[in-house]
Amino acid sequence: MPQRVKINAPNQLALDDFMTKDIDPIKYFEDFEEGSTLEYQVPGVTPEEIKAFAAEHDPQLFHLDEAVAEKTHFGQLAASGFQTQLKCYRPFCDQVLLGSSSVGAPGIEIKWMRPWYPNQPLEVTSVITRKSISSKSNQRGYVTFEVVAKADGVPILTMEWAVIMLTREGLTNSQSS
Repeated sequence: MPQRVKINAPNQLALDDFMTKDIDPIKYFEDFEEGSTLEYQVPGVTPEEIKAFAAEHDPQLFHLDEAVAEKTHFGQLAASGFQTQLKCYRPFCDQVLLGSSSVGAPGIEIKWMRPWYPNQPLEVTSVITRKSISSKSNQRGYVTFEVVAKADGVPILTMEWAVIMLTREGLTNSQSS
């Protein structure tokens, strides 16, 4: 039966609760269950954090200058969509991917639906929506995750991606090669 797990601390490891079994210290394709849900909060970012990120990675003026941002459709300083994505991705990575047999992903679909304004915490929900074994090898499969981040109950970001996970057989074969 799918599980729903709430994570209170951003770096609190909760893999055993998120997965269906606790057989090995690493989680394999078989351990992920469709419908399992992970919920966590991302603290709001300060105007200084928004500007610092923008200066290095996304130097559009509405991310760097409050006066300019006020004249745009945002109406105020807004975080870069990439900053929003990465702030939501890191806890997911810590909670799920680092303790798994993940070997990459073929791509990601991102939708920035609304701006993320300073000091707004985000409520993030990640759900396993699909699983499929690879058509080329039963040593790996695809686990598809849908992530929704909300500020004040309103979705501001959605992400969906399939993560390539080794099966137990796949890990055993890769270790013996």
